[in-house]
Amino acid sequence: MRSLILLMILTVTCVLSYDEKYDSVDVDAILADDGQFTSYLDCFLDKAPCTTEYSKEFREKLPEVIKTACEKCSDTQKVKVRKFVKAIFEKKPELAQEFRTKFDPSGEHEPAFLAFLKQSK
Repeated sequence: MRSLILLMILTVTCVLSYDEKYDSVDVDAILADDGQFTSYLDCFLDKAPCTTEYSKEFREKLPEVIKTACEKCSDTQKVKVRKFVKAIFEKKPELAQEFRTKFDPSGEHEPAFLAFLKQSK
């Protein structure tokens, strides 16, 4: 019985969170390399093929991440998502609007997502 309960808890945890393999993505290295950063953005905006590590998977998850304000993200992933999205608006403001239009065209998720971005933890 205890094994069944443990299995159920692990299954629910996996379904309610993103894979921990994303925790190892080096966001600082991506942001330091403009070509790599642009490659991710071009993938997310359907401007180029998704060739960088996990970029296709991230593009598929982005609508949910924005809609839920990163609810399924681990603490590590939340820090990395905040850093990456803030960098879009700081380093590539011309693409930031395209990003916003693609992933939240009506702006309905913007207040909650902006609140998430402002959190420090």
